[in-house]
Amino acid sequence: MKPLLTDPLGLLASLPRHGEVVELRFGRTPTYVVCSPEAAQRVLRNSDHAFDKGGVFYENMRSIVGDGMATCPLAKHKRLRRLAQPAFHNGRMTGYARTIQAQVDAVTATWRHGQVLDVLPEMRSLATRSNLATMFCRRDLGPEIAGLRQAVTDFVDHQTILRMIAPGLNRLPTGRNRRYRASEARLLRFLDEEIAAYRQDGRDHGDLMSMFTTALGSDRPGDNDRLSDKDRLSDKEVRDTAMTVLLGGITATAVGHAWALHQLAQDSALDAEVAGEAQAVAQLGQEHTAAEVMARLPRTRGVVAEVLRRRSPSYIFPRVAVTDTTIGSRRIPAGAQVLLSPYVLHHRPDLFPSPEDFDPYRWDGRDPHQVKGWLPFGAGESKCIAYELAFMDLTLSLAGIVRSWRMHPCPGSVRPRPRLHLEPHGLTLRLTERNPR
Repeated sequence: MKPLLTDPLGLLASLPRHGEVVELRFGRTPTYVVCSPEAAQRVLRNSDHAFDKGGVFYENMRSIVGDGMATCPLAKHKRLRRLAQPAFHNGRMTGYARTIQAQVDAVTATWRHGQVLDVLPEMRSLATRSNLATMFCRRDLGPEIAGLRQAVTDFVDHQTILRMIAPGLNRLPTGRNRRYRASEARLLRFLDEEIAAYRQDGRDHGDLMSMFTTALGSDRPGDNDRLSDKDRLSDKEVRDTAMTVLLGGITATAVGHAWALHQLAQDSALDAEVAGEAQAVAQLGQEHTAAEVMARLPRTRGVVAEVLRRRSPSYIFPRVAVTDTTIGSRRIPAGAQVLLSPYVLHHRPDLFPSPEDFDPYRWDGRDPHQVKGWLPFGAGESKCIAYELAFMDLTLSLAGIVRSWRMHPCPGSVRPRPRLHLEPHGLTLRLTERNPR
C-alpha cells in the first residue's frame, strides 16, 4: 500500500519487468496489475464476463457521481451506452467543435501579454466552460458559470486516490468535506432543474443534454413507437450520465490541456509547427466539418496523442474478478482486484521506444486509436463513450490557444502529481501574444 501512495508512478513503471501480471500485496484483497497490452485487452474486452466494476473505489465513486457509465456494473452499462450513444454521433461533432472554439476565444480574450498563468486552474476554467457549453445550449449560463466552475473545482480538489480507497475520510466533519457536500448539492440541483426544463422543451438544441433527454432506443423507423420507458433514459439516469460526462470531461481534459501547453513551452520549434497549423485552419470557412478541420491539424493531433501517452490523465483504474479466471498463465481468484494502468503500458520501451521522451513525431501517419498499447480511453464495451469528443476538444482547444499565444516556462520545477488524475504540479507559464494588438 505505501509505495502505491508515496511513489505510484515509480512503482507502476517498475512492474513490467516482473511479468505480464504482477501481484501486489497490501490489505486483505488480492490485487493484480496487468502489464501487457494482451492482458489489458483480456480484462477490458471481457468476453467471458469475468470482470466487472466493483470494490471500494467504485462504490465510493458511485456515491459521488451516481451510477453512470463510468461507474455502473457492466450489466447496466450496455443499455446506458446504447441510449446515450446518439449524443456522440459524428454528425453532431461539427456543432460541438464550434462551441468549443467559442469558449477558447472567450477565455483567451481575457489574457494579457506578459501575464503569468497558473495553468491547471486556468485550463480547468476553460474545460468547465467548454463542457457546460456542449452539454447545455438551451439558454445562456453566463450568470451561473462562476458558481458552477467553483462547484466543479471543489469537487476536483476533493478527489484523491486515498479518498477513493478510504471513503471514511469523506464522512469526517472537516471544512473540506462540507465544501464538497455543498458543491455536490449545487451541481445536482442545477442538473435536476435543467433536465426538467429540457424534458418540457422537447427540442434539439444541438447539445448533449438534448440527446440525453430526447433520444430513444432505436434508429429504425417505427421502432420508437413501441418503445417502453425502459428504452429511454430516466431522469436519474440522465443526471448520472450528465454528471459522469461533465465531471470526467472537465477534470481529464483540463489535465490534458495543461500537459500539452507545458510541452509546447519546452520546444519552440514544435510550438511554431502547431501555431502554423492553427493559423492556417483559422482561415477556413464555416462550411468545413470538424473532421475536415481535424485532418488539417496532424502535428497538433500528434502532440495530443503523445500527451495522452506520456501523461495520460487517467493513469490507473480497477476491475474486480467476479469468478475464478485466468489472465495469461496467472490464475485470478474471484473477488480479487485487477488494476489496469495506461501509465504502465505507455511507458514500455518495447511498445513505445524511449518512452520518457516526448515525441509527437512517433504518431506521423498513425491513428493512435489503432495502436497497440495506447489506452488513455480504455477499450472494449467500457471504453469512454466520449473519447472522440474528448480528443477533438483537446486538439481544437490547443490549436485555438497556440494560434494567438506563445507559452514560456517560468522558474521552478514541474512534476506529475498522481491524484484522481495525473496532474502537472507547479506549472506556471508566461504568455507572449504572437500578433500584439
